[in-house]
Formats: sequence, structure tokens, C-alpha cells
Amino acid sequence: MKIYELIKEKRENKGLTQENVAQVLNVTRQAVQNWEKNKRAIPNELLAEYFNLLELNAHEILSVFDFLESNNLIMTAIDYSSDGIIKFEKNERNTILSNYPTLYLGVGQKLNQYSGQTKQLVYVGEASSIVRRTMEHLRSSDDKLNAIKSDSDGEKEKLYIIGHTKFNKPATLELEQMFMNYLLGDKKFEKIYNGRNNGLSIDFYGREAYRTGIFPEIWERLYKQKVVSSIRDIRNSALFANSPFKSLSRQQEQAKNEIGLVIAETLVNGANNKVIKIQGLAGSGKTVLMSQLFYDIWRNPYPVLNDDLKTQHTSKTVLLVRHEQQRRTYEQIAKKLNMGSDVVMDVPRFINEGKMVDVLLVDEAHLLWSGNYGRVNKNQWKPDLIALHELARTLVVVYDPKQVISARSKVENNVDLFNLLNGLDTKTVYLDDQWRIQANQETQKWIKDLAHFEKNSLVTIPDDEAYDIKFFDEAKAFKEAIKIKNQDDGLSRIVATYDWQYSQKSRPKDGKYWTVNFGTEVMPWNLELSEVQEAQKKQIPWQEINESIGEVGSDFTVQGIDLNYVGVILGPSIIWNEKSNSLDINADFSYDHLKIRKENGNYNTIENKAFLKNVVNILLTRGVHGTYIYAVNNELRQKLQSLNK
Repeated sequence: MKIYELIKEKRENKGLTQENVAQVLNVTRQAVQNWEKNKRAIPNELLAEYFNLLELNAHEILSVFDFLESNNLIMTAIDYSSDGIIKFEKNERNTILSNYPTLYLGVGQKLNQYSGQTKQLVYVGEASSIVRRTMEHLRSSDDKLNAIKSDSDGEKEKLYIIGHTKFNKPATLELEQMFMNYLLGDKKFEKIYNGRNNGLSIDFYGREAYRTGIFPEIWERLYKQKVVSSIRDIRNSALFANSPFKSLSRQQEQAKNEIGLVIAETLVNGANNKVIKIQGLAGSGKTVLMSQLFYDIWRNPYPVLNDDLKTQHTSKTVLLVRHEQQRRTYEQIAKKLNMGSDVVMDVPRFINEGKMVDVLLVDEAHLLWSGNYGRVNKNQWKPDLIALHELARTLVVVYDPKQVISARSKVENNVDLFNLLNGLDTKTVYLDDQWRIQANQETQKWIKDLAHFEKNSLVTIPDDEAYDIKFFDEAKAFKEAIKIKNQDDGLSRIVATYDWQYSQKSRPKDGKYWTVNFGTEVMPWNLELSEVQEAQKKQIPWQEINESIGEVGSDFTVQGIDLNYVGVILGPSIIWNEKSNSLDINADFSYDHLKIRKENGNYNTIENKAFLKNVVNILLTRGVHGTYIYAVNNELRQKLQSLNK
């Protein structure tokens, strides 16, 4: 069946109109009609979203690109050795594996003496001639495959060789990049020995067939051989979500190139203290861009002109984040990619050490402290951003004013801080494409308006096949719905506004845990369960801990992360403003007293409400595929119920 015939048949079988499809893909109905009549080709950049909407399976995707006619995906495993490749050459002469480009994985195993677990070491590559390339690996004294063999127990290593009659150079480069992306998120692997991001092309013919057809088939074969974990488990990992090997959008690529040029020009001229700001709303792909910048600059450091204006050194790069859960993720990425120690640090430690670096990357810079809340000697203390600026030749920050959630991070009252972020000498790069929320444009706008407390934002939920929004009247049903989503799809959690008492330094007088009480339900706050605390000691992010499904997260644990489905408890501080028909804040009901300050005997100030609105924005923009909401306030809950379809 031809592609234009298949897309029409699948659309009709799903009961969708051409207008429905056009709305999801943000195109005109005429464009969809032209595709279905074979008058125009579907743009390659829309194929992934289009196929996902129509729920095409791998077999159907392969068929529309004529991949099933050959059906020649071949995989074999050999010992990584001279004898192994010589035997392979003899047995596979004039076959697909010897006559076509191939993808290959070198895999070794190593017992961790501390955990008692056996983990794998891996290198992934591609070759036009696997025999010649393997011989080159074996002969090289400084080679990644040889390093794996040397580091593996018994110095044993397997080489998995994968071929297909449809493989070509762009295809194998694409698959190599995808393997690095998925292997990073696979808990079976302790280290990835690849030394570069292969810089794959943005697009090429049939790319989607390789991405959604061939790659899953290769991965499934390796999964059945117990070499890799399931794709679902990997996609639900924080390392995968923040991988530096992800394909960037055109906007992100442009931003990355602009930032790179500014850094290079600054360092090669011996300049200091340049500030580059990456700004965008929640879910716009800022962290993915930062992760790739971090890895690429580390792998390919810039030349830096020394103070003598004659000699040079190669740039040193450090990444900081004042968010414990996000820092854990970056630390794991650095460890798995052999990036060395002290390339990821927390902000106070870096400032205290006081060592100058050439490139300083700061994620979640809207969390930096503007006041002396760490009780540092007042003669030595400076606001975080100013202290970091003085220690960096180039400073790259991710900043979203809509995620400033505390008076501790306020910059408006400090002219120096404000100018560092917004001055004429600061290079600002904007990201406005939505990456996280996999919904049509109308739904994305609906969520944005709701989360930003816009006037008349409490309106009926838009029609959207791809995104699930529900308001709940019963707390128990809300809780069970998220648990079911976690069982079915994984990575689904409940979060709440900070409207219930909590303290890390003390225990409640009347119970074992600090709890969130909503409707008929009572659940522990985040990081209360002993199993979660033990997992945190192992540097596992909160959302990846199985037992955290039994807790309620907060902005502290989920800022900057993706969840497949998020269940948001809007606590007593979140009310319905009938006049503006939007959410509103009654700050007197908030327990978030570290973020807000009392004035004239109450917390209900314009500034406090702005901070708490930003917390709600963070919570409501975590869901990739769906957002479920339960409101504690009776009037708001009833209003939200009226918006359900």
C-alpha cells in the first residue's frame, strides 16, 4: 500500500477528519488533503508526529518506504579478536554484512565490587567495511574497543554486527546516534566509550523508517538476547530525557551554533566575563540544549588565549545547577560518558573553591540565590550569579522568569544582577518551540494559559487525540488514575503545591511522615519513605524511584524533569477567580514560607502570589502525554469539573 493510501485509511479508521489531523500537525486542511491525494509530499520533519497520530506500527512504516521487500536485517555476534574477525570474513564473504554498511556494538562485562552487580561496557560505531574497520580497531594502541576488552572481566568482549540492504552512510550515522542516546539511558550499561557526538544530518530520505522501524527492530533483537533493557524502561529514565545525543530541532541547532560562535570568539580573543542567556518557557528544550553544549564543549574544547596574549590553553568546562535532583542526573551522565570528576558541581561548592574556568554552564539559573541565605561571612558573600560571573570567562545560563519561585532568587532589586541577565552586553537566545508537552497547538496554548493564570483560561478542554487532560471530583479516583498510568506507561507521579506542612529537619508530632491530605486521601510528602531515601543515597532521581509513586512530589523534586503523566493536587492556596475566570492564589494558605515573606501580618502580597503562580506553572507543565488535576478548594473543583468533556 502506498503512503498516501495508508494515511487516509488509518485516519478514517481512527474516526479523524482531515481538519483533526491538520490541527495536530499545525498545518492546513488543504495540506492534509493534498497528501492523501498524492499531490504533495509529506515534509520529512512531520512524519514522526504524523505516524504517531495515526498509530502506524513498525511494519506499516517499513512498508511505505519499501523496506519490507528486502526484509534483510541481519545480526550476528562474534568474539572481538583477530581470530573472531578472520572467521567472520570467511563465513560472511559476499553477504549483506560484508557487502553493505554496518552498525556494530562492542560489549564487555564488568563486576562492580561494591554493588555486586555485573554491568556492561559499550562502544557503538558504524563502518562501510566491518572487516577493515575491526582490523583498524585491533591494530590501534589507543582504541575504545580495545579499552573495553582491557577493562572487562576476563578481557572478553563481544562484537555485535548489524547489517541491512537499505543501510547507507546517513542511515548508519543516524542509528549510531540513536544507540548512544538509548544506551546512555540503559541501566545495564555502566560506561559508554564513544568519544564523540557524530554530528548526524538533520534530515535525509527515509529517515523515519530507520528511526521508527529499523531501530526498534534491532533493539528488540538485542533485548531478546538480554543485551539491552526494554525501550520503555529507557525512555522513562532521566538520563535518556537529558541525553546529549538527542537530535536537536532546527531552532535548537541554530541556538547551539550561535552560542558556540560567541564562546569561541570570546575565548580566542582572551576576553572575560561574557554572559549568554538561554531563555524559554517550561518544556522548550533548554536542558537538552544545555546537555549537548556541555558534552560537545567537553569533547572539543576551545582554544583560549592566555593573559600574556601570546600562549594558549584548551578550555576547561564545568556545569552547575542549584537543584539537587537535576544535578544527580548530570553527574550520572558525566560518569557514564567518562567525563572525569568535578565537571558537574553544586553552586556553593564551586563558589567556595573559587577557581576560574573558561566555560561555565548553569542550568536552572532562575534558582540561583540573590541573597545571603547560606549564612556566609558577609565580607566574603556575593549573590550567586555575580560570584559565578567573576569566575567564568564565558558564562552560559538557562533562565526562565516564569520559573522564579522564591524571593531568594529575585533579581529586580539588584541592578547588577538585573543587568547581568538583561543588559546590552548579554547575548540572549530564545527557545519557544514546545518539546515536552506532546499535544496539538491548541492544547499547548490551553495549558500555557491555565498555568500562567491568564484571563478566561478556565474554558472547555480542547479536542486532542494525543494529550489527556482530566479534572477529578474524587481524590481516590485521581490517585488511582495516576497509579494505573504508572503501571501502563511508567514515569507517572503525583505532585502538589506546598500547602501542607513539611520540614527536612524535624518530624511531625502526630505521625511518622509529613503528609499531604486531600479529599479522603493521605500520602507522604516527597523524600519521606525510607525506600526513597535509600535510593537517593545512590544518586537515583526521585521520579525514577519505584516507591516514589507512593509519595507526593513538589517543585523541589520535579522542576526541570519530564513525566509521562502528572497528577497535580492544587492545594487550598489555589482558588477560582470568578471575575477573571482563571486560577488565583490565596497565599495565606501556603506553607511555602521559605519562598514567600509576610507583610503587614499576611502573606497575600502581589510578589508572593507571583512566586506561587510560578510554582503552579512548573507543576502543570511536567506531563508529556497527560495532566490530571484534583483541586482541594470546593469552588475551584466544581468549576474544573464543568470543563470536562
